[in-house]
Amino acid sequence: MPVLIRCLGIAALILCIIPFQFKRHKHIVLCKMVSELLFAAQYFLIGPEAYTGACLDLISGGRNFLFYKLVEKKKSTTPVILIFSAFMIVLGIVTWTGWLSLLPVCAKVISTVSYGMKNEKLLRFITLPSCILWVIYNITVGGWEAVIGDTLSLFSILIGIWKFDIRPKTATA
Repeated sequence: MPVLIRCLGIAALILCIIPFQFKRHKHIVLCKMVSELLFAAQYFLIGPEAYTGACLDLISGGRNFLFYKLVEKKKSTTPVILIFSAFMIVLGIVTWTGWLSLLPVCAKVISTVSYGMKNEKLLRFITLPSCILWVIYNITVGGWEAVIGDTLSLFSILIGIWKFDIRPKTATA
């Protein structure tokens, strides 16, 4: 079982880093969807102390697919952001195991807002605090691949922000 837990974490880690190097919303949320589903499986296998993270990541996989579809159809994501944020809070209450449970709940509410953004620049900036909360949570529950993945995601987001949002655009000849 420990080998399976680590393999799931490594696969999720790889898919956790890549999305922020994409420019388009579609690629970002679909890659994050698969990563979150793999991390959910890993958290379930870790045990009860990681069930909050598992449930939240499982729901987030579906949420990301829904955001992808809504943005693709040019429909508002605001109602879905509100519904999923409320759902994340309720799920956090139901799976409450102590104050540590607040970290993934807050992280998921933040990422629900960010992945629901059609503007990729806002998506990248708003996702930063979510990564920090996940790093702290994962250190505490022992999801070491997730610690590495979220830390690398943090750097990937910063690189994406520099590459797509800050770096001066050069004129093409």
